[in-house]
Amino acid sequence: MPRHTNLYLALLTDGTLIWRLPDGHTYVTTPGSALLFPGLCASTGQPPVTPTPAERCGERTAMMPLRTRTRAQSRAQRIATERHRNRQVRQAAHPAVPTSPAPTGPAPPDEDPPPF
Repeated sequence: MPRHTNLYLALLTDGTLIWRLPDGHTYVTTPGSALLFPGLCASTGQPPVTPTPAERCGERTAMMPLRTRTRAQSRAQRIATERHRNRQVRQAAHPAVPTSPAPTGPAPPDEDPPPF
């Protein structure tokens, strides 16, 4: 839709919208509820004027929290923490196999005679 600089739109307090087009045509649309509930389409009047709060600080950046680490350092720390946690979960799920072999030696004495 091309934008025209002389297009006029007005929204009234009762919800009525007035369109004035560059070619001189004027269109007025009323809210759909005006047909069903005409008593509810009363004008609400102007909104109350609220005072703007005074700034607590003249310089906004003075109140900003400062970073203790850069974003790259924070990201690297999060990744390292997650990898450490994953490693602990894997080790808890699969206990480590002992790396040294079991001691070997002669079999304990048996009281049964050999089968031959």
